[in-house]
Amino acid sequence: MLYYNTSEARKQLNDIINRVKYQKVIISIGRRGKAEVLIIPKIDTDESLPISEINTASQSFDFLAEEPEMYSVNDLKKRYV
Repeated sequence: MLYYNTSEARKQLNDIINRVKYQKVIISIGRRGKAEVLIIPKIDTDESLPISEINTASQSFDFLAEEPEMYSVNDLKKRYV
């Protein structure tokens, strides 16, 4: 995912819009090296959203880091390597 600080983003807004629109990339914009917003492509009903990139960049699942593990290796029926 590409990152721009706010002053770079202001200067390159046209390029950012074109990249998001035509290359379907997700771009983050923020301050002091920390992403504050994501610019994502508009989704038509026949297109899929790169949701894994959005989830990775967001803090939506941060709470899971504090959750205890529910399953151990012994709980698996098959072990995949």
